[in-house]
Amino acid sequence: MEDMMASLEHCKLHSVKFKRKPNMAWCWGWKYCRVGPITCVFGGILVIYFLVMDILLYKSLQTITLMEPPNPSGYSPLRPISVKLLMMDHMSHYIDDPIAELIVSTFEPTGIYHILTPNVISISGLILGFVSGKLVSMDSLQYRRIGVLVFLYRMWLDVLDGVVFRHTSGNPVYKSHRTSLGFFVDVDCDILSGVALAFGCLFYLWRNPPVIVSRDLLPQSKSFLTGRENEEDYPVKSFGVKATKNYIFLKALTFGIIILASSATWDNVVQAFAEILQTPLQTSVQTEKQTESLHTVVTFFSMYLWRFGSSQAILIMIQIAIFADKNMATIHLRYTPVLTS
Repeated sequence: MEDMMASLEHCKLHSVKFKRKPNMAWCWGWKYCRVGPITCVFGGILVIYFLVMDILLYKSLQTITLMEPPNPSGYSPLRPISVKLLMMDHMSHYIDDPIAELIVSTFEPTGIYHILTPNVISISGLILGFVSGKLVSMDSLQYRRIGVLVFLYRMWLDVLDGVVFRHTSGNPVYKSHRTSLGFFVDVDCDILSGVALAFGCLFYLWRNPPVIVSRDLLPQSKSFLTGRENEEDYPVKSFGVKATKNYIFLKALTFGIIILASSATWDNVVQAFAEILQTPLQTSVQTEKQTESLHTVVTFFSMYLWRFGSSQAILIMIQIAIFADKNMATIHLRYTPVLTS
């Protein structure tokens, strides 16, 4: 309690000094984040690595088209490239995919992938998704972090099944084959795994309801937030209000809908860009215009921004929040308060 009062006083002083409303999330939100300096340094190295690879990717894209044959000298995340790779999240493109390609190329001569088929890998990932959901629902931060690592491994398996399919089917183009059975198995396993992770977070927050800070609420929302029927029981301006199960569920449901919408939209946008930029055209003039469009900055950033808005990228953000013990902050369970003297 003393720490909280000191933090509130600090917020008051900060707001007076800079003449703005204090933000409780800034003052004591990430202050108690339990991520050590080694993890922060590792995260910084990853960000720099992703940035360098993005620059190299852009430069490589200026000299190629999206219809190039596979590289005979071996796999490279920079060449050949496809629309799906350009719009894929950084972790999958620059870490998961190269590791999966290396492992598949190493073990492919043994014939193991005639037994370890893409569908078997997808179902294995689904099982790990349920295990991860159970772990992230536990009260122990250590178990929740193990759950994050399990889900990251499941996401790598999601990349691996696609690599195995391309190697065993004789179709090396990096794209979604929507008419195949494996596509529907993969999509269903991805959705169910994401649902398992979401329910794990939901159950954890239900058992450990976050203390939110509220500004003036509309009268009809007060009883829903606090569980109190009488308006006079609710102070107009207050701190330390515990969120109800209904409130947590509504926030989690809204966040889940955003992820599902992102997933469906991302797949359709990839298909649309592929039909424009990755489809052979009939005349040389059309091909020249297609290549010119591909090399523009606008086209690149139109696809590049989806690396941050895809469902996979959002799931990674959720896992970072769980690892940092800040999953409630991810689904916006905090408000900017109005302090009065």
